[in-house]
Amino acid sequence: MNKNTLKGAIFSIPMFFNEDHTVDYKALKNYLTKCLESPGVEVIFAMAYNTRYRQLSYSEIVEVSKLCCQMASSHSKKAIIGHPYTVTNSELLAYCHEVKQYNPYAISVLYPERYYGIKQAVKDFIDTPKQAGIPVLVHEQKLVSGFDGSLINWPEDLLTEVLSDDNVIAVKEDSKDDKITAKTIALSKKYHFDVIVAGGGKRRVRELIKNHGLSCWLNGSLMLFPELAKQVSEGYLKQDVAFMDWYEQKIESPYFDEFISKVGWHVGHKAALHYLGYCQLIERPPMPVLAAIELEKFNTILDKIIQSAERIK
Repeated sequence: MNKNTLKGAIFSIPMFFNEDHTVDYKALKNYLTKCLESPGVEVIFAMAYNTRYRQLSYSEIVEVSKLCCQMASSHSKKAIIGHPYTVTNSELLAYCHEVKQYNPYAISVLYPERYYGIKQAVKDFIDTPKQAGIPVLVHEQKLVSGFDGSLINWPEDLLTEVLSDDNVIAVKEDSKDDKITAKTIALSKKYHFDVIVAGGGKRRVRELIKNHGLSCWLNGSLMLFPELAKQVSEGYLKQDVAFMDWYEQKIESPYFDEFISKVGWHVGHKAALHYLGYCQLIERPPMPVLAAIELEKFNTILDKIIQSAERIK
């Protein structure tokens, strides 16, 4: 089943809420429509953090997953969905059977326990969707050590054994460690799965394409401008130096260096999407939210980024 098929920016899905903290399905559908109608967006990706699966109930997760799959299918595109965060293997399997009817491209599997050096527990959890006939995207973020609580990279033997399974169709490479990333990309060429890099922005993507042949990455600043997906993806995949320099100078660097670095990714991207009119500035507690008065301090920066994006639409 393994295959290399994904190219360019993979669009992670944010989550929007109403004032009463219910899911704002109207805003979510509007944003998904904006993404899916953009020629450069081939895949939407619902996940534990950006899509706030950790703040949603089981029934809401099923409904959001259903919505993503159905909207992607209606545009002849792909949807990757997540799963409830705190879940046993048997509960994960039951969830997979429930959502299989919506035909997700893959389910993003995030190991929810601490790691004690026992590989089989990780392998069994990630292998669970195979029993329901759903391909897996491995969410390979740092593991939590069961010995001292520290964040650790996946051991190379565990990484190899998990990613060589023929039901693994992709990996969200979230170690933010270039050595692990290079190892994962090398494995992808041997076992024919896609590597979606997260972390480090377009500047890191540029180097990984050049030095390791990376083909796809998770969107960051492009969450704000899905209509630019085709131009940006092609510019980076073709290593158009003039375009990449312009994009990083006018959009990427101001966004991350002058805004995100001051407020944090999960707080910042929601605030920026609010500023662009996509959603209300609301989260479900205990997820923090940037106060409107604090957001005002960044108006000039965000306006500058928006004006730059307008020039290449």
